[in-house]
Formats: sequence, C-alpha cells, structure tokens
Amino acid sequence: MFSQTKARLAPLFLVSLASVGFEISLTRYFAIASWSEYGYWVISITMVGFSASGVILSLFKDSFVKRGEVLLFAIPLFLTVFACLGYYLTTINPFNPLEFQNRDLWFDQLLNIWKYYAALFPFFFLAGFYIGLYFLLFQEEIPRIYGADLAGAGIGALVILLLMFWIHPFYLPIVLLPFLVLASFLHLPEKTRHRNAFFVMAALLLAAGEIVIVKFNYADFNEYKSIYPALHVQGNRVVQEIKSPRGYFMVLDNFTERLDTDFSNNFEVLKIAGPPTTFGLYNDGNRVTSLPKRSDYDPSYVKAALDAFPFELKHAPKVILIGTRGGFRIKEALSLGAGSILALEPDETLFSLIRKQIAAERDPAFKTRVNITNQSPATLSSLGESKFDLIDIASDFLGQADANKFAFTVEALQGYLHALNHDGMISIPVSIREFTVYAAKMLETARRALSGLGIASPADHIMVYRSSWNVRILVSKQAINAAQIKLLQSFCNKRSFDTSYFPGIDPGKVQVWNDLPAVSFEQQRMLSRSDKANDALMEQSLQILSVANTAFLKDNFFNLAASTYDRPFFYSILRLDKLKQVLNRIALIPREEIGYLINVAVLLQAVLFAVAILGLPLIRWRAKTPGTGIILKSILYFAGLGLGFLFLEIFLIEKVAFFLNDRTYAFAVVLSGMLVFSGMGSYVSSAYLNDPKKGVALASLIIFSWILLAIFLIDNILLGFLALPFAAKCAVVIVLIAPLSFALGFPFPLGLFLFRGERSNFLPWAWSLNGAFSVISTPLANLLAITSGYNILLIASLLLYAMVFIMFPISIRQNQYLSVPLTQEAK
Repeated sequence: MFSQTKARLAPLFLVSLASVGFEISLTRYFAIASWSEYGYWVISITMVGFSASGVILSLFKDSFVKRGEVLLFAIPLFLTVFACLGYYLTTINPFNPLEFQNRDLWFDQLLNIWKYYAALFPFFFLAGFYIGLYFLLFQEEIPRIYGADLAGAGIGALVILLLMFWIHPFYLPIVLLPFLVLASFLHLPEKTRHRNAFFVMAALLLAAGEIVIVKFNYADFNEYKSIYPALHVQGNRVVQEIKSPRGYFMVLDNFTERLDTDFSNNFEVLKIAGPPTTFGLYNDGNRVTSLPKRSDYDPSYVKAALDAFPFELKHAPKVILIGTRGGFRIKEALSLGAGSILALEPDETLFSLIRKQIAAERDPAFKTRVNITNQSPATLSSLGESKFDLIDIASDFLGQADANKFAFTVEALQGYLHALNHDGMISIPVSIREFTVYAAKMLETARRALSGLGIASPADHIMVYRSSWNVRILVSKQAINAAQIKLLQSFCNKRSFDTSYFPGIDPGKVQVWNDLPAVSFEQQRMLSRSDKANDALMEQSLQILSVANTAFLKDNFFNLAASTYDRPFFYSILRLDKLKQVLNRIALIPREEIGYLINVAVLLQAVLFAVAILGLPLIRWRAKTPGTGIILKSILYFAGLGLGFLFLEIFLIEKVAFFLNDRTYAFAVVLSGMLVFSGMGSYVSSAYLNDPKKGVALASLIIFSWILLAIFLIDNILLGFLALPFAAKCAVVIVLIAPLSFALGFPFPLGLFLFRGERSNFLPWAWSLNGAFSVISTPLANLLAITSGYNILLIASLLLYAMVFIMFPISIRQNQYLSVPLTQEAK
C-alpha cells in the first residue's frame, strides 16, 4: 500500500521546479512577444489549473488513489508532452492586445485568450494533480510534502532566472523537460521488466520535445512593438545581444535609428549641428534609448532641445544626471557648460555600456569632470554636504525600467531637493504624447514634495514649459525670481516652446505656439475654443497650484494624486468608480493604463472560478460533509491563506524592486527566498502535528510581529542599506524575509493535515480552495495597491492571518483528540 511507504520527495521537488520554471518562461514569452502586463493571464491559467485539479481529485478520489503508483510514474511524461504542445500552441496564437481597444475586433482577441487557456491548462492541471495526489497518497507526511513542493518551486524560479544569462527567452522551456523525465524515472517501479525500454522511450520523448521547442518555435516580437519595424528595415544589423534576467537587450544599427530628442521647430534658424545617427537599444522589444555610433559627434544640437534651458540659469553648474540617455546626456551637459557631472545610471546593462564609452573617451578633461555610478537616485538624499546646482532627469529614464517609477515620487523629489544647494533646481521630464494629465499628476507630486518640506507657497518654486509632445517641470529650492522668468520666456520664444506656468503668469498675455486643447474624456468633446491656440496644461497648472487644488483633484475624472513610495504608480490614473465610462472610451486609453483593466478582468474571472471550486466537492460528498461550522471555518481558513501569502509576496516584490532597482531581480530573490524558507517552515511544522493549533499560534505570532514592524520600519531599513553593493543588498533581503517566510510555511500543511483519513475526501478540496483564492489575490492586491498604496496589503494581510488563526478548523477538544472524526464536531 502506498500509504504504508515513505513519500519520495525528489520527484515532487522536480515537478514543482519544472512547473514554476515553465510559468516564469511563459511570463518572459509574454513580456517579449506581447507586453509584460499580459503575464497576468499566465498566473491565472496556472492557479486555475491547480485549483481544477484539486476539484477533480476530490470528486474521484478513490479511483485515483487505487492507481496512484501508475499515475505518479506517468504524469511527468504527460507533463513533458503538454509542455511542448502548450508552448507550440502559445507561440502560434495570433493574440493582439491592441485590438481590445477596437469594438469591432475585441471578440476575436477574447477567443485568442481562451485559446491560451486551452493550450496551457492541461500542463498546469496535471502539475497540480500530481502535487494533490501526493497529499492524498501520503497523508501522514503532508508537512514534508508541502515543504518539498515549495522548495522545488523556489529553486525552480532561481534556476530559470539564472539561465536567462545564457539562453534566449523564447527557448527557456528546453531546460525544463529533463527534470520532468527524471521525475518519472524516480517513480519507475523497481521490479519492472522493461527498464531498458523505458530509458529508450524517455530518451526519444525528451529528444522529440526538445526538437518541437527548437524547430517549431514561432515566437516573435509583436508587430506593434517598437523593435518590429526596426528589425525589418532593409540593411538592419543586430550589433549586440545581451541576455540577462533584467531583459533581452538588442543593439540595432539601421538608418531609422535617430537620437530621440525634443527639438525646436526653429532648429535651422538657430544654426546648429543636426542630431547624430545612433544605434538603437531595445529591451524585450521596447526601445530603451539611443547609443552613440562614434565619439566625435558635434553635441551643439542640444541648444535647440527642450531640456537645455536649466543650464542657462547657472554658470558652470555642478550637475547630477539621473539617466544619461545612452550616454548622450553627458556630452550634452558638458556642451551646455556643466562644470562637473555626477551621472546615475542604475540599470546594470546601460551602466556597463556607457562606462565603456567614457573609458574610450580621449579628452582627459572629460574624465576629470565626469563621474558615473549605478546607484539608485534614492541615494541622493544621503550625499551630506556635497551640494549640486542642478539635478536633471533624462527624458527616457522613466520608460527604461519599471523600478524607475520610484524616481518620480514625493519622497524622491524631497531627496533631490536635499542634495541641492540653496538655489538649486530639479528638471523633470513628462511625456504628454498620450495624456496631458500625466504632467498634471507630476506637477501635483512636485507640489506635495515642496509642501512636505515646509514651503508655504509651492507655486512660487515651480515653472512649467513644453513642446507639442513633452513637458519640463522645474522645481527650485528658492522662490523663482523675475530674472529667471524672463530668461525662460526668451528661451521658449526663440524656439517656439510654450510657457505653461510660472509664478505670476497671466494666461491672457502668454503666446501659445503649440496648440494643446482641453478635451473632456468623459464627454469625448473639446472644451477649449477652436478659434485660437490653447494650452490645457496651463489651465491644469493654475488649478493644481492654487487654493482650488483640493476640489480640482477630487472632481477630476482621473486620479491625479501624487506618486509616493507607497503608491508609486506613475501611469495608473484610472478610477475604479469610473470603470463604465472608461470602457466606453477604451480606444482612447494609453497602453500603459491597460494593465489596470487586465487586473479587473482577471479578478472578475477568478471570483467566478472560486465560487465553482467552493461548490462542486460539497455537492459530490454531501453525505459525508462535515458540519456547517467546520466547512465555513475551512473556507475562511484556506481562503485567508491563499490571499494573505500572495499579498505579502506582492508587497515584498515591489519594495525590493525599489531596493534593488530592478523588478526582475526583486521577483527572483523574493519568490525564491519565500518559497524555500516557507518550505523549511512546512517541513519543521511536522513537529506540531500532535498540537497543530499551537503551531499555527506560534506562526501567527511571528507573522503579526513581522507585519507590524514592516509597517513602521521597512522603508527606513531599505533606505539605510541602499548604497550597499548588489550582492550585499540581496543578502539583506534574504535576512528580512526569512523569518516571515519560515512562519508562513506552518499554517497550510497543519490545516491540510486535519483533512486526512475519513476526511480525505476534502483534502484536495482544501488544496484547490487555497489555489482558487491565490488566483484572486494577484489582481486584487494590484488593484488595492494602485488605489490605496502598498501598506494596505500589509494591513489586509494582518487581518487575514488573524482570521486564519481564529478560523483554524479544529476545536480545543479535537486538538487534544485528533483521531476524532471531523464530522462528529458540534456544528
């Protein structure tokens, strides 16, 4: 009998490793072939498959248990087949997310999403089935089994992310197939007569799977990604490829690559050199920046650029560059008269490329005046007495990496102001190519930063000027004076730029060169006069920087609240209470906002699925259903675990993304660390099987303590260690998450352990219930964070784990006599 044997944990470890590795491989596929926000579907498909497997196991438990030995041997082989087939079908799916914004085309794309489910569901269903079957077959070893499952998943995440240094993202699944075949081999019956035949069959299956992934791989960049037309330009040349967990970088050389600088319409009148041709740097198919083709180009073109003005306010200023625009910004700043430059390029790949440029520079004065570092902009607040005249943020910095959004928050701006001398200034770029309101949101963030430093009249410290497509917001440590305003007006008039705001501005006396009409998104009509040029940003600036600020923000169709470290979402301006109007105007929504709507869609789908998970096993086993009180407790217990664990994980990923200045590495360190340490906790929890309530109480105490400390201290801790080397910061993260993760490994196996023996009909149901609410947790956590900030996830987790402790599905009497059937407990 299987129940009388010791569980072999190695095959389970390998299947969990391969399952999580395949999930991460798919999210990388979506990030490149489509856009990263569509990776949410992969998470949804994974947990739907796991949850559905638990339901099927519960409904037909006895039949599967009888065939347990054969199933544990066969399932990894089927996983190998479905991994290859599912990936092949995924790569040929003609999904185009941009067609969701077209009312005539969206239904076809909805069908394509269901094709993704059809292609990938079998793999994740069988993976969940395999793990759930382990729980059923080895019920007395649930903590050890869950520990092996979590540890395998954690190591799988780490392995697949490390392999990204060497393997093209589209071919990552090839490294996972051997793990599945090996898992099958480890369950090969010892007395079988056909071992050699199995080896031959397994070798052929593995070879066939690798051939399918390599030879029948149709993965490609989405045709609407910026790299697609560049790759298909005649004469295009791929100069360099860089593979890393941060992304798949490509350097391209073709005649379409130009320096993307916002120039004046009066470019030729200014009689300056034209911008140089460049290499194009792309990450996951998204254009990151331009790179110089040669070092001897003429940088005088910058005098016609929007971002040149702040250098006219200072003589030989000491400058901090946040982002270097592929290295061009360093030479531009020197050309504009910078006395010295400290350049921050936190992206590891860009930092390496630009440092090579500087090393090849022949001008000795260049090297003595320029210092480049890969430190985060948040470290500027700790510069002490080293004061600067100007902090200039590169126009492409925000779009280069998700973690860069933290550089555009209230706390970040206050740190920049701290690093400036008494009359220093910050120059902040905002693109208004999609929505003017992004500039309004950034302006509110600047106002909040100044106000938070005790400045009574923030409006006196800000100037705003723009072209047709981009805005520069200047934030001064001292009040703006008349000479500075006059200089700005002269600069803009010569270049046909617009002054949208300066202290004392009279809108009726300002010439508007570039029409920017005010448009009502809700009513889809123009609000400005059509017989004259308008400046909607001027109108918004006057509202934000006046006593009408509170009413303007409250009544605005969009959420223009300032970005903070707790709520750093630069592009998330949609309001949930305006969802109906947003959907009616979805064609006007920028792609950056679509992730918000995807979260809503996934959440609705997940809730419907969770309801089905709740009901089916209860109907099937209604004759043996435990008391109503126990069922309700169990639902709340496992639902709380599914939500609480993911809430904490998402909170930590975002905080660590700021700390490591990279979301991918943050995902790797947090996911691997939490799963491995939770696996250890699960393994150790077996010491409390005779008194599970005590084990849950101990874990809850650790979790509560950690959450309370995190609410008040985690930001200060991370800021305190921000300047450490990358490896040391990873060690800090592991130390921070280890005690929490260890405690998180206790409640689930101890709760699952109660559903064994006579109660085992509901053991896989409890497993699937946890998975179903894990599906809910990801989109729900994202929506909560966007609307209320990340700290709300900590508060929600505290309440959820308090509910978990209270709703532990066992009474004090049963805690003493665990052999008493669950059905005998009083309702």
